[in-house]
Order: sequence, then structure tokens, then C-alpha cells
Amino acid sequence: MNNSRGSAILIALGLGAVLMIIIGGVYTFSSYRIQNTITESQSLKALAIAEAGISCAIAELSQNTGFRTHKVKRDLTWETEENNTQTLENKTSAPFNFSVNSASKGSYSGKLGEGEFKVRVGMIPYVDITATQNIDERFCFFKVESMGKVGSMIRCVSTIFQRRFPAREFLMYDGDFLSLVFGEPNKSNVNRFSVGRLYGHNGLEIGQILNQGHVAAIPGTKQALYNMDLISSGMGGIFIYNPTDISFRDDPTKTIQVKSVNANGTPFSFPLSGTYSSADAEQHGEYPKELRDGPFPLISPAETNYIRDKDHKANSIPPTSINFADYKKQAQSGGLFISADSDYPMPPGWVKNSIRVKVLDFGNKITPNSTPPNPANGVIYSDDDIVIRGNPPRDMKIVSAKNIFVAGDFNQAGDPANTKEERYGFPQYYGNNNPMDVEDYDKSVADLLKNDKTATGFTHHKAVSVIAAQRVVLDYRSPIDCFENELYPYMKARLAAALVDQTVPTKINLAKKAFLDYNMTSPKVTTDATDGAAVKTNITSFFTEFPLGVAADEDSIKNAFESQFPASKDFDDTLLEQLAKQTWVAYRKNYESNKLSKTYGVYKLLSALQSETVGKTDSPDYLYFPEMTVNAMLISCAKRNSKFYAGPDYLKNFDEIGNKDTNVGVNYSPTEKVIQRIYGAEARYATLDKTDRITQSMYEPMTRRRIYDECLPSLGLDSNGVSKGGPDNEVAVFVMLSWKDTRASQSNYTAF
Repeated sequence: MNNSRGSAILIALGLGAVLMIIIGGVYTFSSYRIQNTITESQSLKALAIAEAGISCAIAELSQNTGFRTHKVKRDLTWETEENNTQTLENKTSAPFNFSVNSASKGSYSGKLGEGEFKVRVGMIPYVDITATQNIDERFCFFKVESMGKVGSMIRCVSTIFQRRFPAREFLMYDGDFLSLVFGEPNKSNVNRFSVGRLYGHNGLEIGQILNQGHVAAIPGTKQALYNMDLISSGMGGIFIYNPTDISFRDDPTKTIQVKSVNANGTPFSFPLSGTYSSADAEQHGEYPKELRDGPFPLISPAETNYIRDKDHKANSIPPTSINFADYKKQAQSGGLFISADSDYPMPPGWVKNSIRVKVLDFGNKITPNSTPPNPANGVIYSDDDIVIRGNPPRDMKIVSAKNIFVAGDFNQAGDPANTKEERYGFPQYYGNNNPMDVEDYDKSVADLLKNDKTATGFTHHKAVSVIAAQRVVLDYRSPIDCFENELYPYMKARLAAALVDQTVPTKINLAKKAFLDYNMTSPKVTTDATDGAAVKTNITSFFTEFPLGVAADEDSIKNAFESQFPASKDFDDTLLEQLAKQTWVAYRKNYESNKLSKTYGVYKLLSALQSETVGKTDSPDYLYFPEMTVNAMLISCAKRNSKFYAGPDYLKNFDEIGNKDTNVGVNYSPTEKVIQRIYGAEARYATLDKTDRITQSMYEPMTRRRIYDECLPSLGLDSNGVSKGGPDNEVAVFVMLSWKDTRASQSNYTAF
């Protein structure tokens, strides 16, 4: 009995010992796991905070092109410290716990949650590659290194970023599908796109106008591309519906006819009975499943160096968000913050008959504005719609939280003080060619916009970004705004012709030549009139052909000519310019009350000009071809939501206002007689859902010219890639090229 009791005690003690060993082991293991979990948690947090530091650096670079903490050597090691300015706002109230330490030089640091970070940023000293004319590599590559610290755990992330500027790099950029299917049915004109890159993030289509609502095939306007650099898509395919003439920079003399083909070699055609999410989506810009999901048509190997869809590993450049609140702050402090103060008529199909806008008329060489908008820091911002025209006096950014309407010629000033060819504005000489048949001006003129920079800035155009949260609208309803620099010199020449004997055609031609040919010295016209009354009679004949619409104004101008009759009978350039300006001011003043009359002098002058230029070769004079010219980086954010059948379909309401709107004037010209020319870039980010639909097409489109401005990569930037004489903001996208994650010690962190 006692022996049994002793054995039980020994067994119990043994089991207790074993249990203690197990408990100890479990405790040790558990403590190890807890400690390991804590360490791993701190490591992950430190990594996250280091990555947050990288994000802060990119955010600072987005807001300030000059943000740096250090110089970087060519071997990618850090060099001397640089000054930097913090732009991010601290958020320390719930639910945020974020702050950046203020520092003017060297390392950039801050706190996030229970950790902290330090960041270094420097621009890599790269050499510009002249072959990539759309990109200035000197401004593109950054080394960004960040250390994140939580407790004693420190992680380091080292990256290389490429900064991309869609509005500086691309002739046309679209954050959704880029569509180069413009025009009208039953037309023989050609839209021409030149000297640049095309990018559609989700795909790109090029083609001749063929269909109506995905049904009947009706041939129409064609598209052609010249001297292009690259045609690419980040996430989708490239669709070329018809054989299309394309030449590339490597060999601009060679034009190839490119078309997409299916895998079996048959030509690719748009799926007329495609699959859509809804009928409404089909009508408002959705591309069919067959195009979005592939398989994508194949491009022949000869073109893959120039035409690259997502399968060709093209760099994806996703659309970026734009900080409109920051532009607003800049406009309120050192810029120009404006509000709507006038009504602007809208055509049928837009959400309202009229909207409230602020008109920014910068003036031009013919009708200058003595006090053009000229903000100190170059930023103009409005929460309302804006209308712009004329020639800005400096580099600037014009920003609207709604739409911006470009109503006529914009930002293309000549320099009459230095060159007589530019007397009435930017010259438009096409060489010995028909302007409808060529993609660009004569080289002597085109070069004026390629190397335009002087010691004091740019002569012919400023670095202007036009940024709209909704649409940038090309509004060419008013011929008096769109064609002023063509109509004015022509009107002046016709006034000169009216002063001579109307029965002698050679005298009329000599009179016109005297005031249109820029090679003439001391231009003048000698009238056959014997006195002022006879001059008045001659000018009466001019107004009979080109009515001014208001009898009192006609009488005033005729009396001015009569009173200025010189004894020598010579009307020299100084005198005729004075009288012509008075006449043109009257035409502009009376346009509104005569806009619906095709017999009004402005329409008659345009028609007469077209009869002398359309279908004919150009000559070295001021007899310009009617052309609306816009020179800017045009950036918009609205998603496509107007009626827009995808594919080679002309049933599209583009984000434009054309010349079929009686609110502004009559349909003044067919497609084949006017050119709408953009020298610059169009970036459509397609990030904003909420914007008004356009339900009708109320325009007859001009024949388009889209020409990349080769100044754009450096336009308005100094030698360090920093905005010069203007706002710091640049609309940029950052693409990560490399990423490395390591642990670091406290001494590394302290010395960083």
C-alpha cells in the first residue's frame, strides 16, 4: 500500500516535470514567435513608411519641378546637398498622423503613424538623345532613396524613376482610346498629323470615315501621318481600318501604306455587330469587346519598331490626376483668380443655350490689348468656364474647373519689328504648294517654331498650358476671330485696289501686290482720283462689295478717306494702315448685329479670299490661306460621354464647336476651304466622369492639321528642367524603372 502511494508520487512528480518542460518549451516557442512577429511587423511597417517617403518625393516632384535634396553623380552616388521647398501639407488631426519636417537644404524627412522617414531626391545627369525629339532626357531621370524607421527597425528603398510629360512628349495622348477618325462623309479631304508620337492608353484607332452608326459604308475624309516618331498603346491594341499613308522620322522620305491584318492575313475591319455592355454605351464611346479583349490584329514585322501595342512591351503611361486645388491657390497668391462675368452662347445639343464665362482676350498684332492678362506667377484659374483668344504675353498656365473654349487664333505671334514677313502675325507660307495638300508650312516658316528661343524668351509662342477639368473646346464659329490675320491684310489690299482705276485690272493687281508682297519696299498705291470726293466714290465701291452693315460707319470711313486725300495722290503704308485699322475696327464692332447675313462684309471678304487661294499654290505674300491656328499644350480630363460611335464612323459629336451655329454666325465655309491647325500637343486624360453630354453635332469640321512642337520638351524650362518665369507645376507621370529594398542600421539612418 505504501509502495503504491510512493510510486504515484514519483509518477506525479515526473509528469509535473514533463509538463513544466512542455510549458517552458511552449513559452519559449511562443515568445520567439511573438518576438519574431513583432520584428516582422516592424520590418513591414518600416518598409511601408520607406515606400511612403518615396511617394512623398514623387508628390513633391509633381508639384515642384525644381524639388531636389542632393545632386547625383554620373555613377549614381550622392553628391552635394541642394535646396528644397516643402509643398505637401501636414495632416496631424484624426484620422491622419502625417507631417513633413521643414527643411531648406539636404535630406527631406517626416513622420507617419508610429514611424519616421528620410528621403533623398536627385536628378540623374543624363545626356539628351537628339534622336528622341519629343523627350529631353536631361530632365527625365531621378534617383529617389528613402529610409523608413519603426522602433529599432530600419528599411531602405532605392529607386530610379522616369518622369514622363504626356503634354510635352506626345502630339496626341489619350488616357482611354485615342481615335484618329475625323471628318465628314463624301469628302475627299485629308487630315494630316505630323512630327510626333501618338499614345492611346487602352488602344488606338486610325481610319477613313466610312460608317454611320455602324451600318452603311460611306467613304469620306482620310487620315495621313507624316514624319512620325512612334505610334503606341500601353494596355490595348492598334487598329488601322484602311490602308493609311504613314512615314517615320528614320526615313521621312519613305511613305508606307499601313493596315492592320488578322492572323490569317485578311484585312482587319471594325466589328459592325460588336458586343457592348449596353446600347447607350455603344453610342457614347465604348469600344466593343472584340477590340478591347483581343486578339489584337497583327502588324507586319517591318512596322513593329514604330507601331507598338501592349504585346510589344511599350511603356505604359497611365493618365495622372491633376491638382486643381493647387492651381487655385497659386492663382490666389501671385496669380490671377477670375470669375465668370459674361454670357457665352452655346449651340443646340449642349446642356444650355448659354453659359457664364470669363473671356481672356490677350490681343494680337492687328487688334492689340493694351492691358492683357499678365499674372506675376503665370497662373490664371477659374472655377467657371473660360474663353481664350489672342497672344499671351508670357509663359502661363490657364486652368478651369470646368471647360475652356479656344475661340480663334491663340498664342502664335509674329515679330514685325525683326522680320517683315511677320507684319500681321505669324506667317503662313506653304511654299509652292496648295495648303490643302501638305502637312506643314514651308521649312523657312516651320523652323520659326522649332528653335524659337531667344535670350529673353520665346519670340513666336509662349509656354502655355491650357488645362480644363472637363473639356478643352475648339470653337471656330466666328470667322472674325479665327481668320483675323488673314482677313485684315486682304481687306487692306482690297481697299488699296478700290483707290485705283477699277477699269484697269493690272492696276488693281499692282495695288494688291503692293500691300501683300512682303518683299516690297515703301509700299504705296497711287490713286487715279483727282480729289477727295473721287476717293470717297472709289471707297463707296468697296463697301458695295463688302458691306459694313451700318450706314453711319460706312460714311465715317469714307469721309476719313476723303479727308486724307494727299496732294501727291499716293496712299503710302502708314496712311493706308491707319485707315484700314479704322475700317477693321468697324467690321468687328458690327459683326454681332450682322452675323446672320451672308452678305455682310466679313463673310464676303472670306469668300473672296478663298476664291483667290483655295485650290491654288501659295506664294510669298500675305495672302494667307484661311486657318485657325492654336499653339499650346491642351490638357483635358473629361471622359468621353457625347455621342461617339467607335470605329471608322462619322456619327460622332467631338468636343468641338464648329461653324453651324446661328448663335454666333452662319455656316461660313465648307471643310475643304479652311484649316484648323494645332501646333503643340493634345493630352486627354479621360479621368472625370461628371461632365455634360453633347447630344447633337452642330459643326462642319475644318480640315485638321496636328503638328508636334519640337520645342515642347524644353519649352518654358531652364537648363535644370525647372519652370522658368512661370508656375512650378508640371503635369507629369512617373514610371518606376528599378526598385531595391534593403535593411539598414541606426548609424546608416543617422548619417543619411
